[in-house]
Amino acid sequence: MAVHIHHFDPKWIPQILDKIPMAVTIFDLQGIMLYYNEYSPRVINRKPDLLGKDIRLCHQKPESNARIDGMIEEFKNGRREPISYEARPYGKPLLVTVSPLEVDGRLVGCIHTAIPKPLG
Repeated sequence: MAVHIHHFDPKWIPQILDKIPMAVTIFDLQGIMLYYNEYSPRVINRKPDLLGKDIRLCHQKPESNARIDGMIEEFKNGRREPISYEARPYGKPLLVTVSPLEVDGRLVGCIHTAIPKPLG
């Protein structure tokens, strides 16, 4: 359950998501991109014309699309733990996590986050 302090306005959430130094993408159970935050294009392939389109279009490798399909299926089959992995879509390592997105107890999509992996 979310905790709200008396000075927090939930209307700030979109602005907060845009300022988090992490790529955040939300897609539905068919893989259609519904949202990405302002930071996302700095880290991964996100452009305004991709909203409303299949997230698989952002992936260059067939195994990446198979991974997306597999994660969606796992979440549809009841998995609720996030899935984390390392990816190298642009030659530099990214730490990626995909989590199920539930609204009112119903699975509606996924939250995809990515951050550059610190080197060293």
